[in-house]
Parts: sequence; structure tokens; C-alpha cells
Amino acid sequence: MTKLNPTGSALVYSTYLGGSGAIGDYGAGIAVDASGNAYVTGGTSSSDFPTTAGAFQTAFGGDVFGGAIAFVTKLNPTGSAVVYSTYLGGSGREAGLGIALDTRGNAYVTGYTSSTNFPTTAGAFQATFGGGSYSSNAFVTMLDPTGSALVYSTTSAAVAAAATYGLGIAVDVAATPT
Repeated sequence: MTKLNPTGSALVYSTYLGGSGAIGDYGAGIAVDASGNAYVTGGTSSSDFPTTAGAFQTAFGGDVFGGAIAFVTKLNPTGSAVVYSTYLGGSGREAGLGIALDTRGNAYVTGYTSSTNFPTTAGAFQATFGGGSYSSNAFVTMLDPTGSALVYSTTSAAVAAAATYGLGIAVDVAATPT
């Protein structure tokens, strides 16, 4: 991850984020809060991806055949410390593709999952995997400000045999994901 000054003329910080997975790690979405903390989501195939104590999911649950699992990481404004870092997924393949923040520090993440056990919350729009073989469901998850709990999490699939992806997410002034 790299942060440039507001004019883009100087480096503020640059750091590595990842583990040693064979397929690798990648960031696909980034957001910055009013304090300058950077939040990134993406995918990792690393069972040693850096997670933090007390995070929602500290154990790798990715595809046993080397597939990726989603992650959400929050870095402090200087890039010198991880505030929180968590995996987000089940036993299949996932990736976080978009992230947005509200003013209370909640992180809203969207992406895709092929896991039949992706973590969802009570009252979710779609609590169970709706796809068939070789398909995926979009997901929308709201993490609390500490990255330790899901406020809500749901999957969504329009057609059982098709792949659905959440590519981007925004939060309106009422802190409702759209």
C-alpha cells in the first residue's frame, strides 16, 4: 500500500501487506476515513496473512485447493501499524472488491463468495448460498468500527447457475449502503 501527499509529489508511506500464499494477495478496494486511516479489501491465499487479535475472523478458511479468501485491513494514518485486520469468508473462494465507510467508522464491504458457509447475520436478506456448482454470490457485509464483529452480512444471487459479484459500494448520508 502506498500513500502520496495531496499533490502527488511525495511519498507519505509505502508498505507491504500480505502473507506467503502461493497464489498471492491483492487489494481491490480502498477507502480513507476523515482521520486518514486507510481501509483495504481484497483477496488472499495466505494462511499467514496478518490478522489482529480480536478481529472477526483470524483463521484462514479459504479453498483447500488454493483459492483466495476475502480480507479487510485498517492501517493507521502513517501506515506504521495495522489497526485491525480480518479474513472474511468461508471454506470456498471469496474476494472483497469494494469498500466504503460511514462517519461512525463502520466498514461496508462487497465482493463475491462461492462458500456455502459464508458468514451471514440473523435476518440477512439471503442467509444461504444461492448458487450452484462453479457459481458465486455477491455479498454485502458491514463490519463494526473495531473489525471484531459483523453488524450485518448477506449474500445475494439472482440466478442459481450464474455468477454474481459486488463490484462497488457507497454509503449515503444516513449510513445506508447503496
